[in-house]
Amino acid sequence: MSEYRSIQGAAVQSLASNTGTIEGQIWYDNANYAFKLESVTGTASWATGGSLPGGRQNGGQAGLQTAALQAGGQPPSTYTTNTSYSYDGSSWTATNPLGSARRQATMMGVQGAALLASSSDTAPPATATTATEEFDGTNWTAGGALNTARYGAFGGGTQTQAVVAGGSGPPGYKADTEEYNGTSWTSVTSMPGNYGNGTAGSDSQLDMLCVGGGPGTQTTNLKYDGTNWSTGNALSGVGRRGNRGALPSSSAPGFTSGGESATVNPINVTEEWDGTCFSSSTNIPAATRDACGSDGGTGAAGLFTGGHHSTAISSGVYEFTGSGIAVTKTITTS
Repeated sequence: MSEYRSIQGAAVQSLASNTGTIEGQIWYDNANYAFKLESVTGTASWATGGSLPGGRQNGGQAGLQTAALQAGGQPPSTYTTNTSYSYDGSSWTATNPLGSARRQATMMGVQGAALLASSSDTAPPATATTATEEFDGTNWTAGGALNTARYGAFGGGTQTQAVVAGGSGPPGYKADTEEYNGTSWTSVTSMPGNYGNGTAGSDSQLDMLCVGGGPGTQTTNLKYDGTNWSTGNALSGVGRRGNRGALPSSSAPGFTSGGESATVNPINVTEEWDGTCFSSSTNIPAATRDACGSDGGTGAAGLFTGGHHSTAISSGVYEFTGSGIAVTKTITTS
């Protein structure tokens, strides 16, 4: 086999990292003394992540697949909880708790700067709240109150530039949309219908997709651009509510998985978004509804946490890697 010094040049660059490389490029990793190939994943896959300390459904989650934050939700033994945990890609660590127990929560932002808005805080019947909380990496503190009380809303953006839309609360699903500036919420253009309890989770206040959810079981895909709402290509398969996933933006790859069908049974159906359309993907290992979902940080990837399986609330964690995600492979000989 040739040594690097005999073939070095413009065709095979010597680099300390893969920054700036492109798909199909072979390069020499001079930090680890190995040849590398930039490639992309083929078929999407699911891997098992580190389990939550206890089962929960309908919690809030933000951050990335390797740096996530989960808060609130419904454990098996009580209706709500104020517990909060951070994830490092392999295990969960308890953080300081929320100021109040909450479930059916919407969370935006990153692990060290998250916003929880749109939640219920009491035992059945659920009471929608206007309360929000902000996490600074150590503590949760009260944020600006929503104008419209709700739970199970679609949400996206960051801790200081967020948007929530729809959700539930007496007398039913809502269309109200609000934007947050880090201090207060402002009512903006409402959704074209009353929806909630689906997948959103954009990285920007000005570019959010809202997919699936109720009432009933929807295949709807609605886009908010910071001013107006429009309709995009719908889910290709069954309608569902209680579905979760990661949709970083309307043009970036993303996914939605699980939920419950019209028969009110958890499903394992997964669909990937390519920036234009949804298509069938590798199904999640366990049919699950009302889980917690957050971004993977790159491509159609993400973290799918807890939820309700067919008979019980789960502590299981699944990590999704979509098709067509850039990966670096080490070239070896045998």
